[in-house]
Amino acid sequence: MALTQFIYIATGFVSAFIAVFIILAFLNGKWKERPHRLSWAAFVTLLLYWITVLTQVYDLFPFDVGNFLFDLLWLSSAILCLLAAWKESKNNQAVAWFLAGVSVISLLFGFILVGISGME
Repeated sequence: MALTQFIYIATGFVSAFIAVFIILAFLNGKWKERPHRLSWAAFVTLLLYWITVLTQVYDLFPFDVGNFLFDLLWLSSAILCLLAAWKESKNNQAVAWFLAGVSVISLLFGFILVGISGME
């Protein structure tokens, strides 16, 4: 297994760990308001993106199509998370920081993957 897959697995576990604490805090009523639907949608798209990367779905496509889909889904999910974090900052600071952190982590490792795949 490659180093980048270990990085994505670790990032996925960290985000799942944080998500469990957010859900537990929500169920215990420690928040004033529920997170926006955009926040849930952004987190789900980022989680689905990580699942497709870890299961190597992109290898099923030709090289150019796989790279195009990888870049498109990566950038769109990260930007969606940043927009959701900006909107959520007025509602719930905890969810906003979580979405911003996960989005920045995804952007950083995405840039690393694009840089590594560009080396020939």
